[in-house]
Amino acid sequence: MENKPAEIVAEVFRHSGTRVTEDDPIVVMLMMQDQSFRQAFDAFAEQQTEERLVFLEELSVREGNITEAAAKLEKYREQLLAELAQYANGQIAEAEHKIYGAVYQRIARDVEDANGRLVKKLERLVVCAVAAVLAVLLIVGAVVWSGR
Repeated sequence: MENKPAEIVAEVFRHSGTRVTEDDPIVVMLMMQDQSFRQAFDAFAEQQTEERLVFLEELSVREGNITEAAAKLEKYREQLLAELAQYANGQIAEAEHKIYGAVYQRIARDVEDANGRLVKKLERLVVCAVAAVLAVLLIVGAVVWSGR
């Protein structure tokens, strides 16, 4: 519907069977309500787009941090292995096992922490989106039921 009085009159008749004329005050109110809904939906869509962009930027930063941390850990691992090889060739196997365990636990802990924070933000975003959609559906439902 493009907010034209004739189309609103036709929609009112189609949904309720009630005949109204284009100069009926209710048509003006329905036009204003339709415009208000359109503005609200547009604002909501714009807000969702902005939130999505912010989320993607944060995700990009976190991805870069994780990649950088993994590169640093790999470099750190290589340095430790080289130093251990210089001190004792006989102890390399035992020391390598301990180092891998420590590095793995640190990476796992860091990734778990980062994933936990990301999941919390995603949950908040989903809850906000669901709440907004439910609110819009309730408004639309109320409008539809009040028109009957």
